[in-house]
Amino acid sequence: MRLALRIVAASLLLAGSIRAQSTEFAADRTPIVAATLRFPTPPTLPVPNEVKNDPLLGNNLPIDLPTALRLANVGSPTIAIAQTRVREALARVDQANALILPTLSAGGIYTQHSGLIQRTEGFLESVDRQSMFAGGGLALRVDFGEAYFSRLVARRLVAAEVAAAQATTNSALYDVAAAYFDLVQAHALLAINADILALGEQILKAARSGEKQGLIRSSADLNRAETEVNLRKTERLDLQARAGVASARLVRLLVLDPAVTLVPADAAAVPIDLFAPKASITELLNDAVSNRPELAAAMALIEAADIRVRQAKLAPLIPRTQINYLGGGFGGGPNGAHPNLDGRADLDAQLFWELRGLGFGNLADVRVRTAERDRSVLHSVAVRAQVASEVVEASSVTTARRAAIDEARQATTQAQEMYRKLSATSFGLIGPRAQFDALEPLLAVQALNQAKVAHLGSIVEYNRSQFRLLSAVGQPATDAQPIFSQTVPGKP
Repeated sequence: MRLALRIVAASLLLAGSIRAQSTEFAADRTPIVAATLRFPTPPTLPVPNEVKNDPLLGNNLPIDLPTALRLANVGSPTIAIAQTRVREALARVDQANALILPTLSAGGIYTQHSGLIQRTEGFLESVDRQSMFAGGGLALRVDFGEAYFSRLVARRLVAAEVAAAQATTNSALYDVAAAYFDLVQAHALLAINADILALGEQILKAARSGEKQGLIRSSADLNRAETEVNLRKTERLDLQARAGVASARLVRLLVLDPAVTLVPADAAAVPIDLFAPKASITELLNDAVSNRPELAAAMALIEAADIRVRQAKLAPLIPRTQINYLGGGFGGGPNGAHPNLDGRADLDAQLFWELRGLGFGNLADVRVRTAERDRSVLHSVAVRAQVASEVVEASSVTTARRAAIDEARQATTQAQEMYRKLSATSFGLIGPRAQFDALEPLLAVQALNQAKVAHLGSIVEYNRSQFRLLSAVGQPATDAQPIFSQTVPGKP
């Protein structure tokens, strides 16, 4: 019994030591993992009083980009799923730590025998006997190689899952930002449509007046004006559907009430500058190599594969042990009697080395683990190439869109001036016969619409490319502190 107490005490001390190491290991990742262990109920947006009191708005709720990103960061199921994988990896570390601990068991054994048995001298005799044992014991079966290397591998897999969770978070936040920009673009297009439709209706009104007075240049001008107005009304219906789709997508990503229709709180689409205009590709690539969690995850997987290769190579040299201890009360006798119930203790211990398949099995294990490591290395090379490609692509788009904003702004200014001049001459009924000409104002309106749409598209795509580049260099969107440019006031 003293031996049993010593074994139990040693096991408890060992368990405490392992638990302390596990706690210390987890503490090193507290800043990364702490936020991953929460999955609150899906958030809801507060309803402003002006929205509640306006019957025309209905379920429309305004939302801005920072709010959307915050809601996604705490309520996205995609992010939460990645975080549960981190918790699973942490649990596997505890499993690996427990491999060195014995298994406790307690209970009783009852044995009865009736019939022939053979004595050591070879004679047979009929026996009716029984015995009973009540107690417990410890069983320790340890593969020291597995116990040691499994802990190392489990820790590297935790690092890989933490990095993968961060990559998933970055991707999910970019999806939310892109969905928000789609929502902004849809509503800005509706505003442009409303302006162009108002101009078209003004031209249509003038064309009808000119037709009544016989001052219209061509009878087809009225048809041209009506066609333009009808097309803009059809476009408005399409844009309303587009805005509804953008709202539904953002509601899904934020896990909000499906009955809610989100509208952008921003008054206008303006450029968001997150990077210096002259940021070099080399600087961006260096940032990506340092910050991209996908690269960190790939490196952690390579380290885990290296550990498995070492384990396979050293397996024949590392011993295994098996210790069984059983202690308690034991008694028995013939014909149902249980006299002489007394203490009993049994201990057996083994230490052995193993060559699987005469050593050929161990060689095969080494080849398997080596191939797995090579696969991890090649995966890392592919991830690095993908990261570099994403950085270059996003940087190229950002540079092009930044330049396009100025060009589109100038085109919008020129189109507005063209419409002003043409409307002044056409609506003033200036000419040899003071006739109204709807063709040129309609062409000017179409050019103005095209310029405004191009200007809006260049701004939205610039903003989207900025956040894409932010994700490409490994920064989550919530870490961005965007500076909203004031160089493009008003609606695009």
